[in-house]
Amino acid sequence: MSVTIADIAKEAQVSKATVSRVLNDRAEGVGAETRLRVKEVMRRLDFAPSGAARDLATGKSRCIGLVIPDIVDPFSPLMIRGIEATLRGHGYGLFLCDSENELEREKEQLRLLVERRVEGVILNPALSGDASQLELLDKRSVPYVLLDRGIEAGRSLPGVYTDNRAGARMGVEYLLAGGARRLAFLNGPEGLSVSRLREAGVEDAFRAAGIDVASIARSSGDYTVESGERFVDGLLDGHGPSPAASLVSYSPPFDSVFAANDRMAIGAVRALRRRAIDVPGTVEVVGFDDIELASLVEPPLTTVAQPAFEMGKQAARMLFQTIDGKRQLKKALLLDPKLVVRGTTRPRPI
Repeated sequence: MSVTIADIAKEAQVSKATVSRVLNDRAEGVGAETRLRVKEVMRRLDFAPSGAARDLATGKSRCIGLVIPDIVDPFSPLMIRGIEATLRGHGYGLFLCDSENELEREKEQLRLLVERRVEGVILNPALSGDASQLELLDKRSVPYVLLDRGIEAGRSLPGVYTDNRAGARMGVEYLLAGGARRLAFLNGPEGLSVSRLREAGVEDAFRAAGIDVASIARSSGDYTVESGERFVDGLLDGHGPSPAASLVSYSPPFDSVFAANDRMAIGAVRALRRRAIDVPGTVEVVGFDDIELASLVEPPLTTVAQPAFEMGKQAARMLFQTIDGKRQLKKALLLDPKLVVRGTTRPRPI
């Protein structure tokens, strides 16, 4: 038989109202000694309060909603761990939703989260050019923070992002410093804020080096390994050996690849090696994200690392500031990326 508040009150020789105040962390009407005695009885009797009852009493669910575009993407768990690290410190739980990169699915999930009375939402949006998914949150006054991808809504929105433009410039500048001049650039899906920013960073690096941006061979992928392979195969078809060709030295139409995420960069490396093109001897490759797999493939991938764990932590902290009624000093927080040099690029002079 489960222990009730009445059992706790009887054992601690206090009223049920006093037990309820202790349970809900209300300071009024409960002395320090009485509070300690009630908590000791709860512990001794192994009392497990009903979450639903506590929610009704406090008007709070003590839960946060998180909507991400692709739960299969190995970059997502790094951010989720950062979010949960902050939630644990506040005694909050997490509802996790996967929009599968579909706006309508994202809207439905937000409706469900509102119905579950979450106290706030962290949203990594499926699209950057449509803010209609925020209308319900605004209408219900549910606090939210954007994460990773921005939304162009014609107004300032709270969010935590990597400096994508600086990161892309950093990666391409490293390729140019090694002598690259014929870049193949595989961006993310068109229309995403991160895609536009990373393309701008690539062009910044070329302009700073005095190289015409029109010389860049570019396309858009879907962040999968397969799209990286298709991109390289498409560039090489008609320009080089088939997968079964002998190891004949030849010059491919590009000397470097910059991909907007690590999975596409890994796909590019696979396609190059399948055609007996040496990486990094003939073609250097740089990715973006620094997922765990980047250090495990052969050769290990040089990449622009996003501080994914810290992004998640900061997004949760920003959300709690809003929930607690604290003024947010910044509407958007931009974190610095860093270049992690591994085996898909040649050593540079020190």
